[in-house]
Amino acid sequence: MAELVDECTPFVGYFAENQTTLETLTENVLRQLYESVGLIVIMHHRGTVQTPDGTLTRGSVWVEQEIAVAALMQQILKRPLHVALFIQKGIAREGIRQQLQLNPVEFVNGDEVIARLRAILPTWKSPLYVGDEEIRKRVDSADVSIRIDNGHHANVTLGIENHSEMDLTVKSMLMRSKDTKVCGPVYPPDGVKWEVPAKRWIPIRITAKENAVLAIESVNDLVHHTGYPLPRADVLVELRCELLGVERTFKENCKVQIDSPNHQMNGIT
Repeated sequence: MAELVDECTPFVGYFAENQTTLETLTENVLRQLYESVGLIVIMHHRGTVQTPDGTLTRGSVWVEQEIAVAALMQQILKRPLHVALFIQKGIAREGIRQQLQLNPVEFVNGDEVIARLRAILPTWKSPLYVGDEEIRKRVDSADVSIRIDNGHHANVTLGIENHSEMDLTVKSMLMRSKDTKVCGPVYPPDGVKWEVPAKRWIPIRITAKENAVLAIESVNDLVHHTGYPLPRADVLVELRCELLGVERTFKENCKVQIDSPNHQMNGIT
């Protein structure tokens, strides 16, 4: 069965052999189960017990516990697994299996299991969840472009382009000029989400508490100007974003023209 996993999937099969200590149990079986992307369970007859309703044929208690751990991973930890459950004909349905919709396959001998696995395993092409380390790598690889389109008093419109394959949510914005904060942090209004889908460009209008244009003028010692060309300033925009549940800050230095008489600024591309 483990060899079949290697042959039919991009994954590596792990066969949980007998463990003799608590340390080897946690380090080998439970850790492997937690880090796995799929679980193949084969329950054989493991004896009978007498109940008020008659004789009951049981499977492995250990396997029942593994199924319970897998259910915890999927329902509570949100780490879904590919699952193939095979139950030898005659085993009673008990424990947590009574509550799970696993659609077990009944078998009589092992050849039936192998034949069925040959059909199932090629469909297991990728994990059903992305692990923490892989999520961090994806978030770190994200590329976002930021520009200031325009601003008037405390209102600023940003253009945000998400070059990555992941949707992102902007949690807050802050602007600096000459290492001095000129605006923010500004957060989305109640009931509003600043979302930028993957591979999309979205304009976001932000209303700050401060007069952002006046603050930029002041920090850059810009003289009241009525003609052209308009004076320019560098503004560093910092966006605190969330991708795949992980926070990351993106920064970009933007150039703007300041129209002092009208308290406006316009981005320069």
